[in-house]
Amino acid sequence: MRAQVAILLLLLCGTLAETGCWDPPKVSTWNSATGAEQFERLLWEEIKAKNWNAVEPRLASTFTAQTSGAWRDRAAEMEHFKALDIADYSLGEVEVHPSGGDLIVTYKMNLRGSYQGQPLELKDTRMMTVWQQVKGGWIAVAHADSSQ
Repeated sequence: MRAQVAILLLLLCGTLAETGCWDPPKVSTWNSATGAEQFERLLWEEIKAKNWNAVEPRLASTFTAQTSGAWRDRAAEMEHFKALDIADYSLGEVEVHPSGGDLIVTYKMNLRGSYQGQPLELKDTRMMTVWQQVKGGWIAVAHADSSQ
């Protein structure tokens, strides 16, 4: 009888794992995000979806971006994002580094799409974002990347 119960439990566990019931919860909202890697992924999802009402509040009013070609404040970065049309992207080698009350996220990005109507492809572009906790949640205060 115990062997039958054990087999039944193994089958049940296998079924749950197979159907995805044991997969970690997918982060689909800012309120359910629990870490800086999730904040970064959510921000890029919002940019890809062109959900500007969700992107802009996630950038600090004093936000600064630095690329190999320019410095951008919040307004300029929003214009930069709006000129992007992301077909697909991926983040890899993601690391989160606590720094006092801030979180620094470093990663490599691959992206395919267009910028201002011109084809754009990034491969292994190094990125860094600094996230800071404020009363309303987490906001990006700075971003740097090695792309134009």
